[in-house]
Amino acid sequence: MSNLLRNLILFVVAAAVIAAVSFRVLAGMREQYDPVTAAGANARFAEVKGLRIHYREWGPTKGTPILLVHGTMAWSETWRDIAAPLGDAGYRVIAPDLPPFGLSDRPSSRNYSRKAQAEIIGGFADAVGLEKFVLVGHSFGGGATLEAAFTMPDRIRQLILLDVALGLGSEGDAPPLAALLRARWLRNVAVASSFTNPLAIGHGLRSFVRDKAIVTKERAAIYEWPLTLVNTTDTVGDWMMTGLYGDERASRAADRANYGDFPRRVLLIWGREDTVTPLAEGREIAGLFRDARLEVLDDVNHLPQIEKPDEVVQLVTDFLGGSPRPKPTKAKPIVSSLPLRGSVADSR
Repeated sequence: MSNLLRNLILFVVAAAVIAAVSFRVLAGMREQYDPVTAAGANARFAEVKGLRIHYREWGPTKGTPILLVHGTMAWSETWRDIAAPLGDAGYRVIAPDLPPFGLSDRPSSRNYSRKAQAEIIGGFADAVGLEKFVLVGHSFGGGATLEAAFTMPDRIRQLILLDVALGLGSEGDAPPLAALLRARWLRNVAVASSFTNPLAIGHGLRSFVRDKAIVTKERAAIYEWPLTLVNTTDTVGDWMMTGLYGDERASRAADRANYGDFPRRVLLIWGREDTVTPLAEGREIAGLFRDARLEVLDDVNHLPQIEKPDEVVQLVTDFLGGSPRPKPTKAKPIVSSLPLRGSVADSR
């Protein structure tokens, strides 16, 4: 190897290390707000297992309740494109922020397994007075959603799954370098350079949608807002080890028999162009249930509730036997007052 090539490699490696460490330092400077301060004066919280769980609600309080469970790095506000129209259609739509994402407290146990997350979903339903409800899960939130559904089937009216990421058959697998991330400092550097890096949010969203134009500055700002909470990088690192890379082989959602035993109707909505959880996975999951319907949306990647919200709302209302969908409520723009923190106009 020539001296020039060796020096070039060393330079690139050094630059990458400096950039990664810089992202970690910036994350520490940015993450300074508690949930209540970040959420604002009119925010709603429910106490669940000693945690303040932030949530948003749309529609009449006496409507059929729909509980929305988001995926990775999402939160209650990211459901806005379908939540407001469903509320206008007469449903009581409730979207909690499932820790460690959004504006909720994070558990001291640092446990984000499917079982632990399902317990928060069940506890949240109790806290907001939901006896029976429609349960909806998206992407990585699908694991906790199914865990909750299989744990308390009698409380579930119907189940709706949007491009859920379950990894059936690989629940105990982890990337080869995952062992290195047991070192918290190294894990935090990796997380600060990726998951909690504001510069990566827009790029990540664009990789999950077919039409890149829908990822506007305002939409990216919605996803960036929770990055200001204290210890976000640290807690997302815990989620990565106990949730994303956790061993879920003993979970209810990993046991195919539980799908066939589930007594409720199931709707699966999938993007035909999904590059994260390919359509073949949707077909496999649908085939496991005794009463499931798979609806495929053309020109949609991994975020159908953002890419084609009107179609998703219509599919949901048809599935639930509701009245025809009214004209969709337009989501109001974000009004930023601080970097990575703003006041989202009330779209209820």
